[in-house]
Amino acid sequence: MKKYFSISTISFLYVLLSVFVKPSIVSATSYSTGSLIKLANKETIYYVASDNMKYAIPNEVTYKSWYDNFSSVENVSTKDFNSFKTSKYSVTIRPVNQLVKFSNSTKIYVVDIGAVLRWIADEQTAQKYFGTNWYKKIVTLPQTDFVHYSFGANIDGTTIFSRTHATSMSSDIDSELRNRKLILDNTNVNLASVDAVPLLKYLQENLKAGLQPGFNPTSNNYFINANFVESVLTLKLATADKNDLIFVNDTMVENATSINLDLSVGKNLFIIKVVNADGKEKVYNLEVLREKSSDNNYIKSITENLRASISPKFNSDIKEYSIRSEYDEDVLKLNVQAEDKKSTVYVNDQELSSGYYGTATILLITGENKITIKVVSENGANRYYDLIVNHYQYPKLGENDLSSMKTNFSSRIFPAFNPKTSVYYLRLTEDESRISISAKSQNSKAKVIIDGSNVASKYVSVPYGENVISVSVELVGAPEFTKTYKIRIYRGDETNYKFE
Repeated sequence: MKKYFSISTISFLYVLLSVFVKPSIVSATSYSTGSLIKLANKETIYYVASDNMKYAIPNEVTYKSWYDNFSSVENVSTKDFNSFKTSKYSVTIRPVNQLVKFSNSTKIYVVDIGAVLRWIADEQTAQKYFGTNWYKKIVTLPQTDFVHYSFGANIDGTTIFSRTHATSMSSDIDSELRNRKLILDNTNVNLASVDAVPLLKYLQENLKAGLQPGFNPTSNNYFINANFVESVLTLKLATADKNDLIFVNDTMVENATSINLDLSVGKNLFIIKVVNADGKEKVYNLEVLREKSSDNNYIKSITENLRASISPKFNSDIKEYSIRSEYDEDVLKLNVQAEDKKSTVYVNDQELSSGYYGTATILLITGENKITIKVVSENGANRYYDLIVNHYQYPKLGENDLSSMKTNFSSRIFPAFNPKTSVYYLRLTEDESRISISAKSQNSKAKVIIDGSNVASKYVSVPYGENVISVSVELVGAPEFTKTYKIRIYRGDETNYKFE
């Protein structure tokens, strides 16, 4: 699976590559085992291996375990880049060069030959093999790199472990790819003849998970996991000796051509036989386990943008819900996510943008709006959820109330503030010529208008005699429901003045 460097790594590489990488485009004819190549407009660097495939180096940490700088990286043309097939596998950390941990775990591992993770049991063991500053050798790999490694025995105080041996066995990336059995060790195998036994030269297939282990002409048994949607296995087989014959489940197939084989749900066994002119044969067993289709058609979560809450509280087993939409909430944004990524969600028969999750935008009409959510599982089974949205035409009681109203004379205002009381009284002396008023509405979307100004607070000058200051709450889209509060003020020295 192709991996990409992190954003911080990408920025770092652009700087370095601009210094070290040759700007010219290199011809494919100059490639050799060990070449480091990349496209000029891409960040990922690839290693060209002896099997004429290119392997992605997933991040800077992995790259630096093998190389000191980027001076050997070459930009190539798209045509030349595509002349080498991209491997499903990525380059891994150089064995015993560093200690590693993954971003989602605190465990410290040493990478042994063959990309095998071996847990360091304690600090004493780490010091034994990596010195007192062992912790300085720890590098962190992203969680996504975990799939490229397998597990080996833990290393503790009783383990016999040789860093020298591991280093010598993995002198370069090609050696480590052989250790991982991803490419053939040509130093040990003669493709044309191993004790005169006919052999396959290669076995290629189309499934996402890939062949396990990597193909080796002398290995007999292989396994592949297939998703339910992968119903056809495409094989391309070629023999070391072009005169040898190939049979798949006793049916002869043409050398170096592709064949399609149907996959049933469950176990599929393919017997591949190579026969030479002397009647000698080599048998390869390929087992493909195709997953059964998922029947999960449950919703994981439903959220929305309305002020009210769905009732009852969402539960994947409950199929019927309702919610209130206020007079000013005429657009519903419904976020739905299914439990199974292989399922598909439809809202009012419209498929969500990402299949199993997404947002549906629905215009609401006054009254009852029925919304149907359909979840279709991978095997085609349907499950329906119903949501009734009651969209009200008018504000509910209290929507146009103030939640607070304060002045610099609050202690003298009569009566004390109450959202349901709309008239208040205040007496000022002859010297008190200004009043500060601040107010806040119950409905956060409503306008508060103080003495004719759409503001949250305001200073108002008070003339001699009787005055009336208005504070209004105007609902957006419903001005006919504006509610006005009045502060009746008398400014003067007439001690016996009475408000009419």
